Amino acid sequence: MRTRAFRRALVSLLAASAASVLIPAAASPAAAAPAECHGPKGGTLAEIRPGQRLESGARLADLVSAAELVMQGDGNLVLYALGTPGGYKLPLWNSGTYGNPGAYATMQEDGNFVIYKQGGGAQTGGGIWHTATYGSGTGTVRASLLGGAFVVEGRNPGPYWSTGSAEREAWLCSEYATAAEAWWSGNWAQSASVWLVLQRDNNLVMYRKSDGKAIWNSGTYGGAHRLDLQMAPKDRGDLTLVEENRTAVRWRTGTAGNDGAYALLQDDGNFVVYKKDGGPGKGGGLWNTGTYNKI
Repeated sequence: MRTRAFRRALVSLLAASAASVLIPAAASPAAAAPAECHGPKGGTLAEIRPGQRLESGARLADLVSAAELVMQGDGNLVLYALGTPGGYKLPLWNSGTYGNPGAYATMQEDGNFVIYKQGGGAQTGGGIWHTATYGSGTGTVRASLLGGAFVVEGRNPGPYWSTGSAEREAWLCSEYATAAEAWWSGNWAQSASVWLVLQRDNNLVMYRKSDGKAIWNSGTYGGAHRLDLQMAPKDRGDLTLVEENRTAVRWRTGTAGNDGAYALLQDDGNFVVYKKDGGPGKGGGLWNTGTYNKI
C-alpha cells in the first residue's frame, strides 16, 4: 500500500544525478503506445541548496518534466505544468502565500524551506510559510524539482516534505510488475495536447493545453478518503479509482475480463483503455473519454 516512505523511494529512484540550475524547462514529450510498461525514468535534479534563494520572479526548471516552480511577484510559490512554449501553464500546487509582494523562498541550513516576506529572514523573522523540515541531524539538505514533484529533504534522520505532484507515464498497465504503481492524489500525466490530473479533491480531470479548459472528469470529487488510480491484476484490465488503503471503488471503466489491458493518454486528446494487443492504429479499444474532438 502507499506510504510516505514509498514516495521518498520513488524520488530517489528518479534522481540519477544532481545539479543546481535555473534554466528553461524541456519541451513536452508526446505520448505513444507503450512497447513495454515500466516505471519512472532517471534524470537530473534541479536544486536549491542550503543558503540559496528563489527570489521574487525567479523560477526553478524541471530537467525531466515540462514543469517549473515559480516564486511569483505576488508572494505565491506555484508549481506549474507547462504546455506549448509561451502558452497556458497548469497550476499543480501552490503555497497559498499570495498577497505578499516581493516575498522570496530559501533553503535554510537547518533543513527548513521557508518563504519570507520582502526584507525578512532567519534572523529578522517575517516567515509566512515553511515545510517544517528543520532538524539538528546530519546528511543531505536540499530542495529539488524532478519529474514534476517539488521535494524538500531536511536534516537526517528528519522530516521529508513533497508536493506529491509527480508526473507519471502517459499510460497505466495491468501487468503484475507495474500494477502496484498506482497514481496517488496530485499525480499527473501529459500527452502532446492534454494533461490528466488526479486532483487533491479526488476528481480525475483532463485539461487541454491550448487554454487550460477542463474537457473531461470522473465526477469523483469529495469524499472522506483519498483515491488512487490503478489497474490492479485482480481487476483484469479494469481501470479504477479506489479509496486509499481500502477496497471501495468510487469509479471504474468497466473493462474487467481483459488481462493485460492498458490505458493510454493519447496525443489526439483521448484517454483510451486498450486490449493487450491493441493500440492507436490497431484497434482494440475497450473504453474512452470521447475527448479526441475537443482539443
